[in-house]
Amino acid sequence: MTPQIKAFGLFVAINLVVVGVFVFVALSTRSPREPAKESIRRLRGWSFSLVAGPLLLAFLLTIPRTPYPKQGRAPDRIVYAVGMQFSWSLSDQPINSPEEWRDASYAPPVKIPAGSLVEFRVTSFDVNHGFGVFSPTGKLLGEVQAMPGYVNRLRLRLKRPGAYRVFCLELCGMGHHRMWGEFEVVAQTLNASGAAKRGLGSSRHSL
Repeated sequence: MTPQIKAFGLFVAINLVVVGVFVFVALSTRSPREPAKESIRRLRGWSFSLVAGPLLLAFLLTIPRTPYPKQGRAPDRIVYAVGMQFSWSLSDQPINSPEEWRDASYAPPVKIPAGSLVEFRVTSFDVNHGFGVFSPTGKLLGEVQAMPGYVNRLRLRLKRPGAYRVFCLELCGMGHHRMWGEFEVVAQTLNASGAAKRGLGSSRHSL
């Protein structure tokens, strides 16, 4: 079962509970009466616990599993990402102008060794975009805003080899649906001394 199906099932279950509560309240208040203050106080307490309890539990269970590494250590790789209608350019070197962005659009994908801590430095040359990184299986790993005049940082540790795609997650114009880019995470190989080779490629890609 995919995460999307699980999320949809949870959404349906929560809505069924909400509808059930509304039906119960509607049926229980058909006859007018003056409720007791003590009953109201108890109901408020139970309602607060019913809402706050699951939210607190979900918070405690999910926060330790967030994919964002601590900011104290230096990244293994830095990838510069620039969005412009309607494409992404990714590079190991800064992209400083629309001309450089355009020249880089047809270069091969950036290659990143598996297991690397990558820092994406994201900006835009025109309008706001949403920079979303998706795994080879289509799972959203992280997202950050791409804004003209600002550089936002997104850190991810990419362990699974394969082709990763970057999609725009904010409506940015008529061609928004075809704004995407790609980079590759490759398995590390061992050199003659048994050490892992980490220096792979320095190209950029945008489709």
